[in-house]
Amino acid sequence: MPNAFSAPIECILSNDGKSLTLLKGFKFVRYVSKNSNLVFEEIVVPAGFSCDGFTNLGLNQLVPKFGKGLKCAILHDYLCVQAQQGKHSRKYADDVFLEAMLETKAFGTFKAYFLYGCVRGFGIAKAFVNNYKKRSDHANH
Repeated sequence: MPNAFSAPIECILSNDGKSLTLLKGFKFVRYVSKNSNLVFEEIVVPAGFSCDGFTNLGLNQLVPKFGKGLKCAILHDYLCVQAQQGKHSRKYADDVFLEAMLETKAFGTFKAYFLYGCVRGFGIAKAFVNNYKKRSDHANH
């Protein structure tokens, strides 16, 4: 059985058009191999979760902020919040994002891997900056 999302997105767009809030949660169902067994994993993005859609740095022609693949972007944002809370790694969030884009055919293979490379690069850069700040703060105290 292929990985899949549940029902369509139901959300409210903010007045400034920069974010959306889910009125109804949704699920991403995936199958992962653990100890040579195929295991069912269900990721639930809850109602009330807010995000900015695709963070596209103004490249709307490449990836519209609220266009095709939006569920993949919302899922990724949700998993990134969980990663910040220590529930899993940022790499896990990025890998599930890629998997969701490829499995649901939200984008072609090249664009999916390009977007994956962008989020991986951003995640690595963000971790580097955060570690630098921690070391700098520690050295100043």
